[in-house]
Amino acid sequence: MRCTVSGMVLVVLAGLAPTSASSQSVPNLSGTWVLQVDKSNFGMMPGPSSRTDVIDHQEPKLTIKRTVMGSTGETTSNLVYVVDGKPYQNKVGDNELSSTLRWDGQTLVMVSTLTTPQGDVTITDRLSLSEDGKILNQARTLSAGGESIEQTMVLTRQP
Repeated sequence: MRCTVSGMVLVVLAGLAPTSASSQSVPNLSGTWVLQVDKSNFGMMPGPSSRTDVIDHQEPKLTIKRTVMGSTGETTSNLVYVVDGKPYQNKVGDNELSSTLRWDGQTLVMVSTLTTPQGDVTITDRLSLSEDGKILNQARTLSAGGESIEQTMVLTRQP
């Protein structure tokens, strides 16, 4: 009986070890990131002329100061999140976003909902860091009214 219980404990501990190790090995996204407009694809929507994200990532806390220059001028947003699967409210311009964040391996998945007069828009962002840590890829899906638009944004880390 003792060998069986000890064996079971070892199996349980062995099963937990990879989970603990992987949760500690998520990439740190901190830095100043500039959008490479020419390497990005905005689908059928017009892209901004520039975007800079200043990210402070102290796992599980994540803050982003995002400055975007578009056709309507410059917008700066201060976004505050915790990567814990709970909803967090942020304001982008006059719009309120509700977002949940979680890790999918080395990819940060952010699902946000924006309520508009035409209905809800779901924005799913998948953020991944290149192996050398110099490029932040943002794969975005915008979904509304049964239709989706795919976008890819490429941001480079500034020294």
